[in-house]
Amino acid sequence: MVIDFHNHIGRKKGLTFTDEDLLARMDASGVDRAVVFSFPENINNGFIQEACRRHPDRLTGFATVNPWDENAEAELEACLDGGRMKGIKLHSLKHGFNFDNHLLLDPIFEIARKYKVPVIAYGAANVLCVSNMFEEMARTFPDVPLVMAHSGQMYEAKPAISAAARTKNLYLETSTVFAVNIQKQLADVGCERIVMGSDMPYGDYDLEMMKIRGEVSDAKALAAILGGNAQTLIGG
Repeated sequence: MVIDFHNHIGRKKGLTFTDEDLLARMDASGVDRAVVFSFPENINNGFIQEACRRHPDRLTGFATVNPWDENAEAELEACLDGGRMKGIKLHSLKHGFNFDNHLLLDPIFEIARKYKVPVIAYGAANVLCVSNMFEEMARTFPDVPLVMAHSGQMYEAKPAISAAARTKNLYLETSTVFAVNIQKQLADVGCERIVMGSDMPYGDYDLEMMKIRGEVSDAKALAAILGGNAQTLIGG
C-alpha cells in the first residue's frame, strides 16, 4: 500500500484543489491513501472532514490550526473527538511562531497526547523551525509522534537526520528532500521513522516515489517508507 503523508486540499487565494482533483492524481500515480489537511493560508477543517466522509477508503484528515488563535485548542478538541480526524498539522512559517515556543505549542501537544495522534509540522530549513526545535518538542512529548515535513530540505538535512537519530518519536517526511539524503536517513535513522510525502498539489507523486525507490533497495524498508509507517501512525 502506498500512503502519502503530506497533501493539501481546499481553497486559498489564487488556488483551488479539491478532493476530486487529488484523487485523480492519486489514481494516475498508484497512491492508495493520502493524509490531507487545509492550506495554512485558509484553514477549513470542516471541508477536510467532508472530503474524508466522501472517500473514507482513500483520505485521512488531519486538523490544521493557527496556535495564535484563541480558539485553537477548542477547534482541535472538536476535530479529534470521536476520531473525526487522525492528526494535527502545524505551519510555523505561515503562522509566525518558533517551533519550540512551549507557551504556544504545549497545549496543542497535550491534546495530541490525549487523543494519541501524530503531529506533522513544516520543517523546511526556516529559522522558525530548525531541527533542534523539533528535537526539543519531541523530547518534551516523547509519547507524541512528531513528523518533520520536508526533513530540513537542503540546508538542514543533516541536522534533521541527527536530531531524528537521537529522538525516537521524531519522524522524517521525504517531500523536497534530495535523493542522496534518503540514503543518509535510512542509514542513521532507520526505515521505521521515514514516511513518504509529496506536498501535493505543489509536489509530484511519481517523482517522490521514483526518488525513494531509487535509493531504497530492501523490499521491507521500501514498503515501510511508502506506506507501512504512515499506516501505523494513522492507526490503520
